[in-house]
Amino acid sequence: MRDAGPTRRTVLAGLGALVAAGVGATACTSDDKSGPTPQQRKADDDIRDRATAAANTLLDRYAAVAAAHPSLTDRLRPCSDAVGAHLTALGGARTPPPAPGAPAEPVPADEAGALADLAARELQGSDGRLADVAAASPDLARLLASVSACQYVHAKQLGSAS
Repeated sequence: MRDAGPTRRTVLAGLGALVAAGVGATACTSDDKSGPTPQQRKADDDIRDRATAAANTLLDRYAAVAAAHPSLTDRLRPCSDAVGAHLTALGGARTPPPAPGAPAEPVPADEAGALADLAARELQGSDGRLADVAAASPDLARLLASVSACQYVHAKQLGSAS
């Protein structure tokens, strides 16, 4: 039985349409050699800040799940590494993880619950990056669309893991 969410084909087609729209918008203004406006640079900076903060938070969550469920470490590493690559591509840096003993959201006690929690967080991140595509410059929009698609795939992989 299929879940109620969109299919991978639907998501990828939608992302392709968004990227194509961004490329089309760029083509229409390619004669303008002045570059992005100050408002666009500010919008891109705000978008990058949100995306890098979200990536750092997600990396912290992957670390917390791996610490709580060491048997999942190898299984989570590819997704966690990809989130780290997203952070780098966005121009961000890894922030130090929360100090031990700092109040943190508890990790579900069972592995299936922990994986479902990570899947939900990846899906939320995918939605967040996709929501910022329209306000981003064309290059950043393409990057956000790629990150969103990757996070969507992570959510599906983690959600279907058994």
